[in-house]
Amino acid sequence: MKNIHKYILIAVICGLIFFILGYPCRELFKISDTTEVRIVAALPLLFGISFGFFGILGCAIANLIADIISGYDAIIFIPGFFVQIIYGYVPAVIWNHLRRKDKNKFKLDKVYKNVQYMLIVILDSIASAFMVVSVIKLKYNEQYFSLLSANIFFNQFITMVVIGIPYLICASLICQHHIRKNHHEPSSFIFSFSLNEKFILFFLVSSIVISVAIGSASYPSIALKYGENNLYLWNYVYFFIGGLLNICIWVSLGFLFYMERTVTKPIESMSKIARTFGQNTDIYERINNILQKCQKYIYFTSEVGELARSYKEMATELDDYVKNLTEATAKQQKIQTELSIATAIQRAALSRPIEVEGIENYAVMRPALEVGGDFYDNFFIDDDHLALLIADVSGKGVPAALFMMVSKIVLKHNLQHGLSPAEALNRANDELAEHNVHDMFVTCICGILNIKTGKLVYANAGHEKPFIKHKDGEFKIADVKSGFVLAGMPGYKYQNFEAQLQPGDTIFTYTDGIPEATNEKDEEFGMERLQKVLNDAKDDSVRLMCRKVRMAVKEFSGKAPQFDDITMLSFKMK
Repeated sequence: MKNIHKYILIAVICGLIFFILGYPCRELFKISDTTEVRIVAALPLLFGISFGFFGILGCAIANLIADIISGYDAIIFIPGFFVQIIYGYVPAVIWNHLRRKDKNKFKLDKVYKNVQYMLIVILDSIASAFMVVSVIKLKYNEQYFSLLSANIFFNQFITMVVIGIPYLICASLICQHHIRKNHHEPSSFIFSFSLNEKFILFFLVSSIVISVAIGSASYPSIALKYGENNLYLWNYVYFFIGGLLNICIWVSLGFLFYMERTVTKPIESMSKIARTFGQNTDIYERINNILQKCQKYIYFTSEVGELARSYKEMATELDDYVKNLTEATAKQQKIQTELSIATAIQRAALSRPIEVEGIENYAVMRPALEVGGDFYDNFFIDDDHLALLIADVSGKGVPAALFMMVSKIVLKHNLQHGLSPAEALNRANDELAEHNVHDMFVTCICGILNIKTGKLVYANAGHEKPFIKHKDGEFKIADVKSGFVLAGMPGYKYQNFEAQLQPGDTIFTYTDGIPEATNEKDEEFGMERLQKVLNDAKDDSVRLMCRKVRMAVKEFSGKAPQFDDITMLSFKMK
């Protein structure tokens, strides 16, 4: 029911417009007993394109009423009613069929669309002249090839061009406005035309203005010669304007066809290349689209050809770049995967702190890169002796990690075979130095703790001095003598030192990544800050104490990257 009301409203509005614009012409511009200057001759086709059959029906009903008011016989106005529907409906259906795939069926943005419209106009004008004369012949003795048929043809042709083309331009803008609105795009009413469309519309409108202007200017001279016979007068005026229109429009379309193929269409195709990169497709498909768009224009000798060749060269270079980048990315991805595996292996190699009755033990290592050169270890030599060690390999990354693994295995092997800390360092130093082709070295402090007596035997190979806290005291830097670094001097002999630990004593060992950590101002964390953090956390568990040290270093560094590996090992006698 709602659609019926809509169609009736369309028919009424179209009929009123047709009647209001058409009926006065019957009195003011009457040419003969059966015809007049009909400025509304184009409306059935245009309303048919816009609103379908009911737009044409409204025009036919309005024309029927006007014929009755004008006193035409039924033998004229009844067939005329159907003729009006036929020559409005058939071309509208043809046009809408040709534009069925277009979102905007009013758009005259291509030369072929204008050619189609002009052919429809010419054929419809011929058909309407034939049908109207056929109706007139029912009462009057009129010939098909006469001044009257020519008058009807030119009237129909001129109005469908002069009124039809501006009508389609305005309808196209309105349609484009609604399309933007439906797609939630900026929908302000603006004159949005493509480059090709601007060329076409400029030439079409110019042809119409020139033809009408010259035809109007020639009216006085034609009226002076043929003023006594309106049919002769208007036929000459029509012929003059229609001839000019045909010449101007077809010459313009011929020129525009050349421009479209050599200038505007290639430029529009070139402009679409940038949009190709925004498409959600594979990069190689995008490059292929660019090459396809450019291929047909690269042989042009104009600037368009130069632009197409530049785009093709760019796409070819981009293709090579993408291929190289893909290969490099694949290699980088492979390296990242291997480093991830190395990180997992290294973490697995670092033993977890052993839980021992009477001893609280904790250790952690955070490499600066995927893998690091720091390491720690703790393991039982026998039921009473626990080996503890922490070390730092020179450098960072994969080389340091490899040297770290070798050092860790050698030291653990030596300690597990009953060697004292000093003897273990002596042998490790000689073994590491023998194959040290890149002059790397290791700092290390290792000890063996008797878990029953609290006696600690240790040796130091150039490592940072640990912090020690006695029961109810504060952390202080331990007075520990140090030897030379491992792998630096074959044959070097290390010394054992002894310490007796009491319940409540805590030892904190670390690598230089903590005191040498820097912030954005290139300031070092330093030993004083480390000592303060340790004393602030002296009553906490060794696990929590180590975490507070790590957070303090992180907060101090801020946005500065971690420069070196950070490792801590701490234990407390309960």
